[in-house]
Amino acid sequence: MGQRHILHCDCNSFYASVEMQEHPELRGKSIAVCGDPEARHGIVLTASYPAKRMGVKTAMPIWEAEQHCRDLIVVPANYGKYQKYSSYVREIFRDYTDQVESFGLDEAWLDITGSLGLFGDPVKIAKEISDRIKRELGITVSIGVSFNKITAKFGSDYKKPDAITVIEPDTYKQIVYPLPVGDLFQ
Repeated sequence: MGQRHILHCDCNSFYASVEMQEHPELRGKSIAVCGDPEARHGIVLTASYPAKRMGVKTAMPIWEAEQHCRDLIVVPANYGKYQKYSSYVREIFRDYTDQVESFGLDEAWLDITGSLGLFGDPVKIAKEISDRIKRELGITVSIGVSFNKITAKFGSDYKKPDAITVIEPDTYKQIVYPLPVGDLFQ
């Protein structure tokens, strides 16, 4: 059996990206999609990149996030909307392979080993998927291209947002070994 070709696709700041797509007035602003504080779920579920640069992190209480980022716009979560976008993203994935393993609403592994003859090399497939998600849905995705699920996942986290990172069997040691083990699977 030859080398497998795995993509890990991770939608960038997914809930915040969907909100900015649906509400263009939020684009480029510091926003945090949060749970309902009245239901004791008052934490940040995801934040836009401007908010992240100010120190806003996932799972941070809203009050703390507002201390890090004084102009933070708190947006209530709308899971129905995120499920709809997630479904659209998976439809795009299934155009390239039927071997899609979801990891939450915003991430999935794609085994594209059997798809190369139809669509070209792994980087070409990753680029097409990235371009389609951006064009059709207005959100971005980071994609790791590798030979197994662990290094593909690492690749999608390695550069963000809107990046494609290739980790090959003969280069993964130079990329992965110098980093803390906790970075391997976040």
